[in-house]
Amino acid sequence: MEKLKNIEFIRVFLICAIVFLHMFIDRKWCLCTLFPDISIYQTLKSAIAHSNNGVEGFFIVAGFFLVYTFKSHLSLKNFILKKYIRLSPVILFSMGLCAIGWLLGAMHFKLIPNLLTVFLLNNFVVQIGVGQNPILWYTSALFTGLLLYFCLIKYLPVKIKYWTIAIVAISGYIILEILQHGSFVKPIKNYHHIFNIGFLRAVGGIGLGCLIGYLYKNILSKFNQPLKNMLLKWFFTLLEFGFMGFIIWWCMCIHKSINNIVIVLCFGILLILFLFKKGYLSQITDSDIWVKLGRYQYSIYVVHYVIIRILGLKVWKHCPDFVSAHPIMPIILNLVVILLIGIFAYHMVELPCTKYLKAKLIRK
Repeated sequence: MEKLKNIEFIRVFLICAIVFLHMFIDRKWCLCTLFPDISIYQTLKSAIAHSNNGVEGFFIVAGFFLVYTFKSHLSLKNFILKKYIRLSPVILFSMGLCAIGWLLGAMHFKLIPNLLTVFLLNNFVVQIGVGQNPILWYTSALFTGLLLYFCLIKYLPVKIKYWTIAIVAISGYIILEILQHGSFVKPIKNYHHIFNIGFLRAVGGIGLGCLIGYLYKNILSKFNQPLKNMLLKWFFTLLEFGFMGFIIWWCMCIHKSINNIVIVLCFGILLILFLFKKGYLSQITDSDIWVKLGRYQYSIYVVHYVIIRILGLKVWKHCPDFVSAHPIMPIILNLVVILLIGIFAYHMVELPCTKYLKAKLIRK
């Protein structure tokens, strides 16, 4: 199936925003907390405060690809196996990093919550346990949300399928609106023991992505001819730059809190524009480089939080003079270590484990 290169560009941007968020979030191991007097760290902390919504983009794209790559002959059992094979090996690797952090005294080690995380059960509909890598609520919510929509797509009649997906997705966002007034913070929080914020975000985002996937397969893919009308081309270009600019502003700039449904809608529209590929931005970013970089985004996501914590508590905390004299260097070195370990995890864990386990466990 054809690679959608400019969609990989969006994912690369999102992972960069999320890594920076966790580098300057309000935690005792982050640079902004360890060195409150260094102004650049405080500026970055404020500037990227809303980058957590990059996860919404990942959910939407995941829903789109669920529909885009859907194979009707795939059984529920094999779908579950494929998701475990895809997601769990790198999570297990990250638990190894947590064990190293525990040996270094940078964190505790909670066996049961970590095992739940490896088996993608820590955020299965509700938050069950929080391990040493709490951002992996996302992988469990992603798995659960994809499983829900796979069943809807596979087993529902066509006549009610689209409406059901739309109702489920909208319901997720309506419940979020009622519980948190449009805020998507506290993703591991359960309300009334039945509503988990992270899972509701997955339900809404993946559902929206599924609807965009059907829109693309049924309509947009038929309009693949380049535009000859330059006025229209520039119109679509302005739309692409406008929505991309808004998302960058939302994630990377200081602003007052706005209902998070707004960023969800903007992500959805940007994804449609990039799939439509009628403007210059969606065409310029349609490059192989984003495919090559995008293959590392999952491994980087899984490992980066643990690396930031270990480096913060065991390196930067004990080098205050160096950090004060060279405040940019810890940022650069954090990014380099995250990138190198993410690349290592992809080539030495994610890729070989996926190939081996698929060959052993998936029957065609």
